[in-house]
Amino acid sequence: MSENSAVGAAIVSASCNIILQVFVRILSSLSNAVIFRLITREALGVINVRLLLLYSTCHCFSREAFRRSCLSKFDKKSLEKKFNLLWMIVPTCLICSLIMRYIWLYVLEEPDPNLVQNYSLGVNTVIFSVLIENLAEPIYVFSQSCHFVKLKVVMEGAMLTVRSLTMVICLSRWPDQAMYCFCFSQALSSLVYTFSFYAYFGYYLNSQQQKISPLLITSLHDTFPKFSKYFVDWEDLCLVWSFFQQTLLKQLLTEGERYLMSFFTLLSFAEQGLYDVVNNLGSLAARFILLPIEDSSYLLFTQLLTRDKKSQSLENISMALTVLGNILKMMILLGLTILTFGYSYSQLLLYLYGGTKLSVGIGLTLMRWHCLYVLLLAMNGISEGFKFAVMSHVEIDRYNKNLVLLSVGFLTAAYCLVSVVGSSGFIIANCLNMLFRLVHSIHFIQEYFQVPKYWWWKITPHSLIVTTLCLILGLTSISEIYLCCNNIYIWIWHLLLGACCFLIFLWTVWYKENDLICFIYGQWKKRNSSETKSKLN
Repeated sequence: MSENSAVGAAIVSASCNIILQVFVRILSSLSNAVIFRLITREALGVINVRLLLLYSTCHCFSREAFRRSCLSKFDKKSLEKKFNLLWMIVPTCLICSLIMRYIWLYVLEEPDPNLVQNYSLGVNTVIFSVLIENLAEPIYVFSQSCHFVKLKVVMEGAMLTVRSLTMVICLSRWPDQAMYCFCFSQALSSLVYTFSFYAYFGYYLNSQQQKISPLLITSLHDTFPKFSKYFVDWEDLCLVWSFFQQTLLKQLLTEGERYLMSFFTLLSFAEQGLYDVVNNLGSLAARFILLPIEDSSYLLFTQLLTRDKKSQSLENISMALTVLGNILKMMILLGLTILTFGYSYSQLLLYLYGGTKLSVGIGLTLMRWHCLYVLLLAMNGISEGFKFAVMSHVEIDRYNKNLVLLSVGFLTAAYCLVSVVGSSGFIIANCLNMLFRLVHSIHFIQEYFQVPKYWWWKITPHSLIVTTLCLILGLTSISEIYLCCNNIYIWIWHLLLGACCFLIFLWTVWYKENDLICFIYGQWKKRNSSETKSKLN
């Protein structure tokens, strides 16, 4: 495959992965909204936190290192050894799963049988589903290596859809049998996933497309292990071990909150379920609004400035500084908008999403803290994106080491804060973590551009906008007290007031942030003209 084709495939793969992540968030949020109304919070906590943590842990420890080491291009010489290595996932999965099964059943706290029945059945079903899915790993890795990039999205999307729909349908029929419904949907989706991979490749290898652009294999039998003197390549095996160590660290940092919940019982299962629902709902803003802007900005910075190059074009540096300032200001405005309206409308959102069971008490507090977290996330996403676009490889390695230490500090802070303030401590710890990273990014930008101190005041919103947001916050907070959220004929006025306040806020931004409006309009116009040219070509 040519270099251009490989780059194109990589771009398509990245785009498909983003689509998959967005689809996962939407579907999980919609299914959680239904499931939350049908089962107890304790059952939701056990399923969504404890059992799904077991699922991700088993998968991570058994297959991720093999995936990363074998995704390089397959060739005739290494084909047999690579498939042999990939089939080692199954015994590795069996060993890891048995160890995790013992921990989940006999080390961790068992849920109260009166509140959550058949916990051991849930653990065994998760182990079974992981084993079934790993049977498809050799074909999965081979398909990704051959750039079947859309296949992953279709298969994983189908698995998630089957799991979510089956869970919702079963629970609507048998709401008192939450664990049985989960086990059935989990096992069914795993069987569908594995069967679909084998069925697709069985069909493809006998199709006309295989004759036009043949693969290295001619039948499914070619993917099975072949026992010989040199079963696997020793260098590939060493690479698996190296990736395994990285994967272990990544898993601990990614799922740190859930491990703290599960191993130290900082929260009850009901609180865990509530936290998981609010966390998924709160992250939608980051996925839909912030992530596309961050990705586009990172691409723009990499095009304007060259990594590891000391002498840059003054025109490009000036343009990069202008772009960075405008995007940072835009993200600050977005974050402040989410914080202002999110504080006063979190109760209504949670009420519409999960009823009074979610909108009253700790759920409301969690969502309001999440609004502050989104503000910090918005600012850090752009500043950190710029930093990664221009940092040298040495600086990136040094920063990654600092990030590990910062993550350990985050887990320690989370443990202490949760012990004091409850589940809100996790989000407060996330806010502190993001704040430290933001300070580091600001310091890097200051050193890179050597900007004067007043430049930072230029990217802060106008004082009239801040005053307007403060008045809106006060007005909508009073409105929330008197108009939210029991009767639709009453809370609709609370919603209309928010819409009017939002229009006033937009007018204020339009009136006071002329440079930002011109920048956004200019970027939008450039994008439209480039799309028109590409269509004409």
